[in-house]
Amino acid sequence: MPTVVILDKSLSMRRPASKENLHSRHSLACKGLEWFLNYIGMCFPLEYTSLLAFSSVCDVVVPFTRDYELLKSKLDEVAVQDRTDLHAALVAMVETMLAEWGSFAPCQAVLVTDGSPGVKHQDAVYKRQPPNIPFPCQLYVVCIATSDELHWASRQNQLCELTGITGSEIFVPSGPLGETTVRETFKRLVEAHFRPYSGVLKCGHLSSNIGLSPPPSVLRSKLPVSISLESRYPSLDESYPNLQYPKEMVICGFLDIVSLPVPPILTRHFVTDSEVDSKTLDNLLQALGKVEGLSVVPPKQDDLESGKPSFRVLLHGSLKCDSKVALVQLSDSWFGLLFSAVSSSSKKSNLVLSVFYPNADVPWLGPFLYLGPKINTQKMNEDEDSDTPFPVVPAHSLSYQIPGSLLWASESVLQSDMTKIIRYSRKLPEKEGALVKELNKLRLVAVTYSMPDLIDVLCAALTKEEASATSPQATALLNQCIQFLSTNKNPLERLVITQKQL
Repeated sequence: MPTVVILDKSLSMRRPASKENLHSRHSLACKGLEWFLNYIGMCFPLEYTSLLAFSSVCDVVVPFTRDYELLKSKLDEVAVQDRTDLHAALVAMVETMLAEWGSFAPCQAVLVTDGSPGVKHQDAVYKRQPPNIPFPCQLYVVCIATSDELHWASRQNQLCELTGITGSEIFVPSGPLGETTVRETFKRLVEAHFRPYSGVLKCGHLSSNIGLSPPPSVLRSKLPVSISLESRYPSLDESYPNLQYPKEMVICGFLDIVSLPVPPILTRHFVTDSEVDSKTLDNLLQALGKVEGLSVVPPKQDDLESGKPSFRVLLHGSLKCDSKVALVQLSDSWFGLLFSAVSSSSKKSNLVLSVFYPNADVPWLGPFLYLGPKINTQKMNEDEDSDTPFPVVPAHSLSYQIPGSLLWASESVLQSDMTKIIRYSRKLPEKEGALVKELNKLRLVAVTYSMPDLIDVLCAALTKEEASATSPQATALLNQCIQFLSTNKNPLERLVITQKQL
């Protein structure tokens, strides 16, 4: 998920760390953030990070990017200004997130400050109405201050509660301020909330170490209109109190990709080879606590895959070539879906894991626990060539799944579809097949979503074209289309024109 780093650039950040240590708190904060960005670039190279700097106003120093070298270079360009205004920082964070990701993407915010809003403005900052955060968010505060100086901590917690940010945490250096204690503070932050996921994907005797990007997590929110699990799935806390992703995922079987075109999902993740194992991660965390600088170069994907077979690569290629999806079991009643997805900006495909809601099923497929090998259904039938997979689908499907559905995002798209039908009707009988195809497609959407007025308008347009038709064959064909559209309401039946009808 995207990460927003918010750096305090108020005048109080120019204060020395202590009488013995003359380094400013601003320089200590930049050092700590440099090590933090090194860690994020190593463990989460696919994630986007933005840098904001605030005093009485908040500026976007670097918009969301994956270039962590650019983020580190811009830290030195942040100039100290006037007083602290946490309200301005939160407003800028909300505006930045909404402009880039919208209101449905979760966000992590890391606020680095000395915790001093200023003597004159201390009460005014917290008496103002806090901004509304319309997306799931977690706020982590790293204080460049000692515990004796944090008399404002209770007010900071109150501000987090008022904005609907739950699960927030404040990290304070343990000991006198210095480079070592600040690095140890960032080390505790990444150990608690920025550890990458590392698990095992199994299919029979084949297995592969995998990572998930973004790493799975559950965000809780107290927003009135929320996308949190608590509002969408009230029984989650009883059945799954922690909802922890397992370290081992087992592939149960494979399905045709047309069987699950748009299933309801909880989260979606890229599946990659585990680039950071436990030993590398421990070494990286130890380097965060050293006085020397930290320079980490992420390993190249070619180096990870060269000379080392990977079941993940084999699975990805197989699913892509055969147009299949893999059903993955996470726990007793929790499933996910593995499939190959093509990026919209390039032709490169990625292996993606879509996780369903716990205890949830796909309506048109039935309970996942009832699914079994396809060969068992063939043995139960007298004719082994027949294909009747279970669960048995009723004759009249109640699903909103529409093969080849139309997407009417604007009036112009719907108008274009109607114009196409009228254009084909004027070129009958040459365009008979194209007209029947477009009529069946539009009628299926109209009947499925209960739009009878659209059918009436379509019949009226065809009646007008029937009156002006010059060919008897065209008149008879349009008459058959109008009768079928006006009388048949079954979405499963399709318009078929035969020579006998004409």
